[in-house]
Amino acid sequence: MAKNNSYDEFDELDQQQDNTPSKDVLKEYINVLRQNLIPILIILSISIIYTLIYVNTATNIYRSVTSVKIESQPGNILNATFGPDAGTGTTEKYMSVQIAVMKSYDMRDKVAKALIDSFNTGNRKYSILLNSALLPETVAVSQEVLRKDLSNIVSMAILKGLDAVSITAEGPIFEELQYITKTYADVYLKYNIELSRQDITNVKKFIVDEKEKKFKELNDAETSIENFQKRTGYMSLTSQTGALVNNISQYEANMKTNELDMKIMESNLATLKGEFDKMDPQLYDFINAQINQSYLSAIQSQVAQLEVQRDIELAPIKDELVIQKTKESYDRKLDNLRGKLKDQIEILKSGITANTPADKKNLSDQIFKTKMEIQDLTLKNRSYQDLIKSAQSKLTNLPAELGELVKLEREKASAEKLYNALEQKYQEATINERARVGNADILDLGLDNNGPVAPDRPKIILFGVLIGLGLGLAFAFVRNYLDKSIKSPEELESKGASVLSWIPKIDTVGKNGVHSTPEFIVGNKSNSAASEAFKALRTRIQFSKLESEQLKTILVTSSIPFEGKTIVASNLAGSFAQAGKKVLIVDCDLRKPRIHNVFETDKFPGLSDYLFTNVTLEDITKRTPMDNLYFITSGTIPPNPSELLGSVQMKQFIHKLKEIYDIIIIDSPPFITVTDSEILYNITDGTVLVCQANKTPADAFWKTYDRLSKKYPHHLLGCVLNNFNFKSSYGYYYNYYYYYSQPESNKKILK
Repeated sequence: MAKNNSYDEFDELDQQQDNTPSKDVLKEYINVLRQNLIPILIILSISIIYTLIYVNTATNIYRSVTSVKIESQPGNILNATFGPDAGTGTTEKYMSVQIAVMKSYDMRDKVAKALIDSFNTGNRKYSILLNSALLPETVAVSQEVLRKDLSNIVSMAILKGLDAVSITAEGPIFEELQYITKTYADVYLKYNIELSRQDITNVKKFIVDEKEKKFKELNDAETSIENFQKRTGYMSLTSQTGALVNNISQYEANMKTNELDMKIMESNLATLKGEFDKMDPQLYDFINAQINQSYLSAIQSQVAQLEVQRDIELAPIKDELVIQKTKESYDRKLDNLRGKLKDQIEILKSGITANTPADKKNLSDQIFKTKMEIQDLTLKNRSYQDLIKSAQSKLTNLPAELGELVKLEREKASAEKLYNALEQKYQEATINERARVGNADILDLGLDNNGPVAPDRPKIILFGVLIGLGLGLAFAFVRNYLDKSIKSPEELESKGASVLSWIPKIDTVGKNGVHSTPEFIVGNKSNSAASEAFKALRTRIQFSKLESEQLKTILVTSSIPFEGKTIVASNLAGSFAQAGKKVLIVDCDLRKPRIHNVFETDKFPGLSDYLFTNVTLEDITKRTPMDNLYFITSGTIPPNPSELLGSVQMKQFIHKLKEIYDIIIIDSPPFITVTDSEILYNITDGTVLVCQANKTPADAFWKTYDRLSKKYPHHLLGCVLNNFNFKSSYGYYYNYYYYYSQPESNKKILK
């Protein structure tokens, strides 16, 4: 099959400009966007309009932030004042605990009550909390409602870089938000002070009770010594024996002090355990089992022994230089052991707290620390017990009466030392109680209204544009994916079809201001893009057959109805007539004929009347306003069109027409629906298959194309893509295409 040389040149140029798959894909995407430009713009416009309406009607949201500074927690006996590392400090964990306190049910209930009290004065209207702008002012405020709403409106967070917590509320009324956050902060401060004082008051009461016991024990011991001295005459112990007694009493005093610490810690531990049992009692048992690991206890025991030895050795030394050297010697050993202990503790803690929520993690850390401190004190007391036994062994050979005095002196010294320690702690507790005003204070009331924080109108508009654009693009590509119709010449060529030409959409035209037939474009507006497309089609058909092959009868058909085959047939005929050929159009669509509509005439008499009546060829042949162009209408619609078209008379009729005309264009019914086109296909010289862009189903077209090409391949000249919107698909690229594909005579018209 030969091709137009001008088309060959353009095809080579096209391949040079676009010869990579990526460019083909890109061009396909661009085509999809161009073909769906109007829907995309509509969707984008709707999205923008909706967004603008929203940003103009949306209520402004303000933010009020009150900052509360939380300082290092003052030390007290509950924080292991008797032992090392007193005071918890202001760690992130401690701050997290305070936030949990602020969010607690009790705290929200206290805040709600404070707001209720303020509301009852008539000074406040909690429209934010109640969300009841439409409710009458007489509606009573519920504390339960306020408590629940507070958890949704108010939030807390740790301020980075500061020992402070921000209390934030958001809503449409800034003054109301400000009052709510301030009230929340005030309630927390009062709670903080009450809790702080309660802790120290409880500690003070505990110290007083223990001090009274030790005071009684001290008086009893002194009385017993006086009675012993009067009875026996022994007034005092020897220096050596006195030194042993003093050491033993000091060990006993230290043990008693540790026992007091452990009692307090155990009380604190019981409280923590009670809280933990509500959340996860099994995890507490697991923590307890991990702490009691033998290897951990062994290291702790070594640390406890060294600390006791260090304290005993340092006690009698008065020289500061010797004290310093002794401490350094012990510290080196202790640092090594404490490093090992720390590593093991971190391993255990990581295993305990892995995948554990923050509230459980903080509480488990406190329990772990308290249990370790209790175990440390227990191990120290074991060391003291060993020392006491060692000292006591040196007093076993004393006379009975002297042994009794030793016992009484031990009890007195032990009670005296412990009483003095308790008296000191009592004084500290009293000072703390008087000075204790809590460890929190308001840092910033957030008085400045910096304008609304929401909605972010520029961002919303940007999102609206992006969403609209995204939806538009999604619509375009989904529509393209779901649309199984023929869309472009490239689609046809990519699957092996020979594309003769594509025809742009034909608009209604007029000639000299007088209405004329809109479908016959080559006769009404010969210099239009559509007319040039038909001229290009004519040129390709002329070069589609070798010169030795005669091409006089051309069948124009389609796969389904309403694809524009009649328009293609009539305008193709007009294009041949413009080239000086004597052309005849025959309407062989004996079911739904349309040629008579194109040329605005009656369909009687016509083809069917000629074949089976006495009507002559001259009677049915009609002349068009265009030179060399004639047409024959369908005539009377017969009951058996297929038999009529397949008759001997029809073949004789076609043969007779070939003797008269240079080109005969036959308009036929759709190929798939009836057999008429297949009959005509067998008696014509060539066939043009018409499909309509964005309408013809691909499966119907390829079914027709395969049947035509397989039966008589040389009869199928190629296909024509009708109603193709080249501007939306390719822009002015195909203007260039059509210009350079025309004969020289047509180029002058284009210019």
